[in-house]
Amino acid sequence: MNLPVAYKTNQPKKLRQLMKEKDCVICPGVFDGISAHIANAAGFDALYLAGSGASGSVLGEPDLFVITGVELADTARMIVNVCDAPVVADADTGFGGPLNVARTVALYEAAGVAGCHIEDQTFPKRCGQLAGKDVVDLETYLERIVAAVKARQNPDFLIIARTDARNASTCGGENAGEEAFEEGVKRLKAALDAGADIAFMESPRTKDEAARLVQALAPNPCMINVLPNGLTGNCSVDDCKLLGFKLAIYPCTGFIPAAIAMEKSYAALRDEGTDLDHCENWQIKDFFERVGLKTSWNFDREVAERTRSDIKPKKYEEMQGHDLV
Repeated sequence: MNLPVAYKTNQPKKLRQLMKEKDCVICPGVFDGISAHIANAAGFDALYLAGSGASGSVLGEPDLFVITGVELADTARMIVNVCDAPVVADADTGFGGPLNVARTVALYEAAGVAGCHIEDQTFPKRCGQLAGKDVVDLETYLERIVAAVKARQNPDFLIIARTDARNASTCGGENAGEEAFEEGVKRLKAALDAGADIAFMESPRTKDEAARLVQALAPNPCMINVLPNGLTGNCSVDDCKLLGFKLAIYPCTGFIPAAIAMEKSYAALRDEGTDLDHCENWQIKDFFERVGLKTSWNFDREVAERTRSDIKPKKYEEMQGHDLV
């Protein structure tokens, strides 16, 4: 049974150690309790709380900066509570100015998150894969990073600096070229000097460009965002390792296949009058087992056994008046 805790202090240190030991730490996306349980059981070293998936799951909204920092932190807390693996979380722009960034970092640390990424998009931000986004000036961006570094209480908590300059409107948008890439590198170098631990350029356009990014920022670690048929192209785990990235997030691993499966099952019930084929012989208990049934039952059993064996309620039930004074 996973009981709420104030935070898991060891998770940031655990992630840092993984980065020392692994060529590349692979972080599949999770977005709710079900996905967290299943990804954790799959044995990944780390997980990624995808803001895009959480926005859709928690609010029923696309990733257009509708979800708040408090809602993401609450989602992160629940995910951390059900997972052994450290969790990296999307923190968007930090949700405001320096004070807002500091509060976001405090909420994420209290939730037990191992690290978060903070970006340079303007308000309102949007998913990095969507057209029409833009970035703030360099000084404003660096204030966000400095605020995050200054606010963290655990020195192992990872601050990941993200830039969206590569595809920003002011840098050319969909037609952005080499100058946009160079602007992104410049911003990430500045963010690393400001105290960020990891650099993250949203959507370098090619694998060659991704390799150049890693080389330009060496020896600092870089993270890559891998989305199916995204702006960077499709990168396998082996690709990410060969390119030199220390962290690779796959935000869509959970919610896109889940949405596809649900569309098919709902359509089957509507059109064929049954969802049986899509349940693949599962019963409701099979689902409960994926979200912690055994652990919860064991907790109940252990409480009952200890109460009977150690506390011995019957002894108190049989007490007479002279036993009470």
